[in-house]
This record gives sequence, structure tokens and C-alpha cells, in this order.
Amino acid sequence: MPFWAYMLHCNAGRFYTGHTDDLERRVAQHKAGYFGGFTKRFAPVELAWAQEFGTRDEAKAAELRIKGWSRAKKLALIRGDWDAISRLARKKGSPSTSSGQTVLVVTSQVLAAMRAAAAAAHPHEVCGLLLGEGGVITEARAVRNVHPTPHTYFEIDPQALIDAHRAARSGGPEVLGYYHSHPVGVAVPSTTDHACAAGDGRVWAIIASGIAGHDVRFWRDDDRGFAALSFATIES
Repeated sequence: MPFWAYMLHCNAGRFYTGHTDDLERRVAQHKAGYFGGFTKRFAPVELAWAQEFGTRDEAKAAELRIKGWSRAKKLALIRGDWDAISRLARKKGSPSTSSGQTVLVVTSQVLAAMRAAAAAAHPHEVCGLLLGEGGVITEARAVRNVHPTPHTYFEIDPQALIDAHRAARSGGPEVLGYYHSHPVGVAVPSTTDHACAAGDGRVWAIIASGIAGHDVRFWRDDDRGFAALSFATIES
């Protein structure tokens, strides 16, 4: 029996990676919203890539490996551009400490911009995009929070995300992640954040806008959940 690793292109430029022993049926289930969760929230979805494997373990290993790839690397896989995949694999990622914990580099301007945006939006949640290259965040771009109840939830304007990814493909800064504020509470992922997370390896910055000093913390959203990230600040 063959097994498949596959990748779906979802609404708002997101990707979903999985594995199955019946590709046609599984894709149809995702399109119909059968599973709920991520692919239902970000419908419509389309099959972007699939590869056959001899065993389920091989297909699952491919799924987990690709799930941790950057957007640029996933797009290269969809194009079948193996030269680009090799270049991106050799490219240095985020710096790390001797303990192996990922460390981000963030400009002081980015921190100031996020804190100012959170303060201006309070008591509503602010949201935006984290742009840069590798492990260096050089811009915090505020976008509209299009959620109908912005005082307790956030939803990034899909068009702003599409525009940012299009600019990245044309040589602009990469979309490294997202930021939003918690008007009440601390700068850790909430139950809603966990429910909405894509597990795509992106960086999330959370600003506790109701706390003096506007505490900012960074998190990595991967397939195991959110992992806290340390960061170093450089002058803009």
C-alpha cells in the first residue's frame, strides 16, 4: 500500500502538511471541512504538493520535516526547484545560544513600534506582521484587525498578508511571523492563540498592553505548540 506526504495551500497564504494512505479521499475531506480545525478555518484549500512513499513512517517523517520549513522553502518544493531548496538548507537560520535555544535578533525600532501600536489600540487587540530575514526582525508592520470583536480577538487582514508574501517573492523582506497584543493579561499564548496556531514554525510576538512597560515576549509556533524564544536587541 502506498503512503503519501502532502501539502495544502490554504486561504491567507498558509500551508498545511499531512500524510495519508488515501490522498484523493483525504484532500476531499479537507476541502469539505470534515476535520474542522486549521483547514476548515482557512478554507478554501487546494493540493499544492504530494509525494508517494513506501511506508507510513517515511511519509510521516517527510510531513514533519517539511512542516518545519520556511515559506520560501515550501514554495521551492511546490515549484520543484531543488537548487533553491539546497540553497535555503545551507542558509544560516536563527542564531542560537550554547544551550541550543533559538535566539532572535530584534531592532529597537521594532520593539518601539509594537509597543506604540499596542498602546494606541488599547483596549482592543492590535496585530501585525514581523518582517526580516533569517533570525533578524527588522520591521513590525501594523495591519488591520478585521475580527468582529477586536477587544478580545485578533485576525490579520488577509489582503495585507497576501501583499507581504507577494513582496517577499519579489525580493522584499520575509514574513517571519506575527504580533498581537493582550489588553488584559500577560504576554504568553492564550487558549485562543493555541487553538488558532498553525504550527508552521512562525514567530509570534505578544505584547501585554495592559501592563506598565508593555512587556513583549517572543514565541515559536511549531507542531509541538509554542516555545519561548530569547532575543537580542540591536539599534536600528
